[in-house]
Amino acid sequence: MNGDDRVGVNFRAVRARGLVADRMFRCGAVTTYTARDATALRDRYGIRALVDLRSRREIDKYGAPKALQDAGIRWINAPVTGYPSTPIDKPRPTSDDVVAYYHGMLADALPESWPDLFAALASVAHEPFLLCCHCGKDRTGVVVAAVLDTVGSPAADIAEDYGASAADLVARVDLFEDKWSKRGHTRDDYLTRMRVVPATMADFLAGVPGGLAGFVARRVDPADLAAVRAALATP
Repeated sequence: MNGDDRVGVNFRAVRARGLVADRMFRCGAVTTYTARDATALRDRYGIRALVDLRSRREIDKYGAPKALQDAGIRWINAPVTGYPSTPIDKPRPTSDDVVAYYHGMLADALPESWPDLFAALASVAHEPFLLCCHCGKDRTGVVVAAVLDTVGSPAADIAEDYGASAADLVARVDLFEDKWSKRGHTRDDYLTRMRVVPATMADFLAGVPGGLAGFVARRVDPADLAAVRAALATP
C-alpha cells in the first residue's frame, strides 16, 4: 500500500502458509489512526476487533484506540508485560540483544499474560482481527510468531513476516520521537531498531525449547488453543 491507499502505521495482513488468508492483521501506533484509517480497517479489510498488547501504563500515556472504537471495532486489551527491557536498553541493540529480549517475553512475562492473550484471540479469531503493540514489531512480532507456529506455518514464513515491518517503520520513524528522546538516544539510534530483519526472528525461533507452539501449549487453556487453531489454521 502506498499513497492514498496506505492505512495507518505498519499495517498489513499476516501472510504465511498454514494461516487462513485475510484473517489476522497487524499494525503499530494504533492511537495515531484517523477516522479514515479506521473506516478502511472496518470496510475494506473487514476487521471487527483489535487485540491490543500494550500495557495499562502505555494506554494511560498514549490513549485508547478511539478512532477504531468510534468505527465499531471492538477493543480488547490483552497486555504482554512484566518482562525486563534490559537486553535492549542500549542505544543500538544488536540482533542477539533483541533475541534475548524476546526470550524474556516468554520466560518473564506476568503469568496471566499468555493465557489472557489466547483467551482474547479465541474470542475474535473467527473473523478478521488486528493485533498491535506500540510499534507493531516486538510484542506483535512475537505474538504473531506464536500464532503462526501454533497453526503450523514454516519458520521461514514467520521470519519473512517479521522482517516486513522494516520498510514502513523506517519511513515513519519520526512518529516515535518521544521513544528515543526520553532515553537520550538519537534518531539514527532508533532507526537501527526499526530495521528489523528476518534472521532475528529465525534465531529466536530456533532458540525456544520445544518451539513456540510448545511454549503456548504449556501456558494456555487447551480450549482457547483449540479455538485459535480451528479458526486460523488452513484445512
